Parts: sequence; structure tokens; C-alpha cells
Amino acid sequence: MSGARALSRPARTGLLLLLGVVAIHAALIPLGPGGMLVPPDLLYCLVIAWVLRAPDAPPVWLLVGLGLAADILLSRPIGLGALGLLLAAEVAGRNRILLRGLPFPAEWAAAAIGYGLILAGIYAALRLTFAEAPAPYDLLRYLVATALAYPLVALAVAWGVR
Repeated sequence: MSGARALSRPARTGLLLLLGVVAIHAALIPLGPGGMLVPPDLLYCLVIAWVLRAPDAPPVWLLVGLGLAADILLSRPIGLGALGLLLAAEVAGRNRILLRGLPFPAEWAAAAIGYGLILAGIYAALRLTFAEAPAPYDLLRYLVATALAYPLVALAVAWGVR
């Protein structure tokens, strides 16, 4: 959209909502027989890349709504993923200028570390409440898949959000 008129805030919010719903549903698609592959958290990648590249922050209600929808549809502990997504988006938003001034590999590493912290927080919360927590190996697989997907999502967002 480099030569076109910039999208208005409501249009950007609607676009993020639409892309967020697509990202949630993409995680429901089976990746192969036997479950050896895990889907990346495309919603996390989308939100972090969006926060770092859009001219204004997305509304909190949208992030919480998308996070809760993902938690429900993906059978995750309700609220923990939404809270992690909101906290990661806020931290990324507050450090937007710093992260945008660094080379892309540093942004990529920051996004991966942020997702790792979310997974660690969810794991700790589940263990503290004596709920069944996923194995650390499975969480590591999700972290790697999400980290590998981030550059592609960031490229798509950089191309389309401006």
C-alpha cells in the first residue's frame, strides 16, 4: 500500500480482526498424520508484528477477544493465552521504537523470547494450580514452530499494514 491512501483506524482494526480469525482457524488445520508437526501460533506472530509496524496500537478489547477465542477454539486454558498475548503486545508496543531501530534478527529474537516467556508463564500457572500441563518438549516444539513462522508473518504485515 505504499502508493495508496493509508487505511483508517477502524479499517485497520477490522483487518486485524479478520486476519486474527483466519490465524486462529489456521491452527485448527491438521498438518500431517500422526501429529508430529505442531502449528505455529500465528495469532501471536500477527499481533506482535502488527503492534511493531502499525501506526497505532490495536484496541485492548480486540486483543483480549482474539486471545479468548483462540483459547476456547484451540482447547487451551481459558484466559492464560489471552493474558499472555495482551502482555506481550503491551511490552512490544512500549518498546516499538527500540525494536524497530534494531536489525530484523533482533526483533525476531525478541518475538521468540516473548513467546517463550508466555509459554513458561502458562506452564508455571498450570503447575501451580495442579492442572495438567503439557510436557516441556511439546512447549519447545510450539516455540520453535512459532519462531520459524514469525519472519513470514512479519513480512506479510509489513507489506500490508502501511
